[in-house]
Amino acid sequence: MSGSWISDRPEAEEHPVVPLGINEMTVPRISIVISFATIFMLIISGIWLGIASVGFLNQFEGAFAAVAEEDIQVDGRWTWEATLLFDDTCESRNGDWNWPNNLAEQDEVFWFPGELLCQWNHQGVGDYAHLAIHNVDENRDLPLSIEINHASISMDGNGQSMVTSIAAGDAVIIPIRLEAMVEETLFTIEVVHVSLPSAKVSLDVDLFSDGTDRDRHARNERMNVAYTVYDADSDEELDSGLLTATAGEDPMCNTPVPWVCYIEGFGWGLVGLDADMEESLTMEGTHHTILLPPDLAYGNSEGHELQNTWLRFRLELEQLLI
Repeated sequence: MSGSWISDRPEAEEHPVVPLGINEMTVPRISIVISFATIFMLIISGIWLGIASVGFLNQFEGAFAAVAEEDIQVDGRWTWEATLLFDDTCESRNGDWNWPNNLAEQDEVFWFPGELLCQWNHQGVGDYAHLAIHNVDENRDLPLSIEINHASISMDGNGQSMVTSIAAGDAVIIPIRLEAMVEETLFTIEVVHVSLPSAKVSLDVDLFSDGTDRDRHARNERMNVAYTVYDADSDEELDSGLLTATAGEDPMCNTPVPWVCYIEGFGWGLVGLDADMEESLTMEGTHHTILLPPDLAYGNSEGHELQNTWLRFRLELEQLLI
């Protein structure tokens, strides 16, 4: 199964510099030409900036345009949901629904029947969890404002609020980070439609420490990771092994250089694995288990045998490659 995650990409094109010969007699003429060329470029740049500004304002205006409630609802629910990816840590936020017996067989467009309360067992300042937000509307992009109501928690180190857009039918993962030591607290992440403040989905997070404070918390590092993947509904083991991967989005996946690109949820699921270090040696790595809906696994792989399967990954950090 693991061999099917490769994407071919074209080689980069090279553009060599063309040398220009200059003698003393041609310098004044070249200066005049350069002056005219500069003026021309300034005019072109002004036109380009004007066009870009109009395009930006149109996008901005479209994102914040008035929207009717019925346009962003499905069966009485707003068309987005939020969760943490940690497995076996979430339950109904308000106690008004039960965990599905079979996640893959739900006759719903949503991942879960309602809002969630999730647990996050952190291992020191700088540790991460994975916030996943799902747009269930297959026809409409979703402009959202995200707010965390706790000063010690940030969105990937960039404060407690952000505005983002999620493409129709897509899901995104946003790392959230512990910025200061907190032994135990309950905080809320609110995900609100930018043009309708009453359209709000909440995720409660029960944050606590087990008393462990690790030296490093993976984010963007390359690492050797041991994994075992299961069908989340049947508990059937599907694959296991040892891989070298990046915690987060692998920068090589967006270059012209061919690379092995894993399913989206796998790389992001490595964020927050922890390690105790001695100089550059990994003395002890931690493990955690994540639950991936099809949208973050093989859901976009038409005809794949696991296209509709929820996957459970047990991930263990073997070595940070630093």
